[in-house]
Amino acid sequence: MRRRIALVALGACLVPLSAAAQPAGPTTPRTQGPMIIEPIRSGWLVAPDVKVTEVDRKTSELVGGYAGWLSDERFFIGGAGYWLANGNDREMAYGGVVAQWLVWNSGRFGVSAKGLVGGGQASLTDTISVRVPEVRTNGRVITPASTVSQLVRVHEGFALAEPEAQLSFRLKKQLHVAVGAGYRFTGSDRRGGFGGNRLDGATGSVSLQIGGGS
Repeated sequence: MRRRIALVALGACLVPLSAAAQPAGPTTPRTQGPMIIEPIRSGWLVAPDVKVTEVDRKTSELVGGYAGWLSDERFFIGGAGYWLANGNDREMAYGGVVAQWLVWNSGRFGVSAKGLVGGGQASLTDTISVRVPEVRTNGRVITPASTVSQLVRVHEGFALAEPEAQLSFRLKKQLHVAVGAGYRFTGSDRRGGFGGNRLDGATGSVSLQIGGGS
């Protein structure tokens, strides 16, 4: 009798375990799409650059470029230099440290904030007034005193800050085209010079970015 009761109890325990081991019903297998992993790269970047701007109230072109290190495809630090290409009677060159932060990046398109801080040298023509003293002979005034205008060339150094917003387009790996718009602010401590307002001006730029590790 005891053996029969024990067998019945053992069977009652095994039935729930067996039921739990069986699937409750049809199930849908879980699927997951392919996962693409792209490494974030860093590397050297070189960018020839052309700017259209205003120098001494005249539309002018600047040629130059910038080069440096792009970190994690996000932050760029380096140096830049530009020269006035069609100056004729004007000359200007400047350079300095450039930093750039990629605000948004979709892979093919990117938006960034860029800034150049440095200094340069410029030569512009200016008109000054020169007073000519009178000429006397035997107490008689032969030529009275007068003031004449004279064209001179003024050389001056200046400090510079040039913020810029930039939009880039990826052509292929490690090759981008970037267009930008900004403004050049200049200033000088020298008195009597031509002043920073003749060198200030809006800028539009096109550059070809090579490298960067991306």
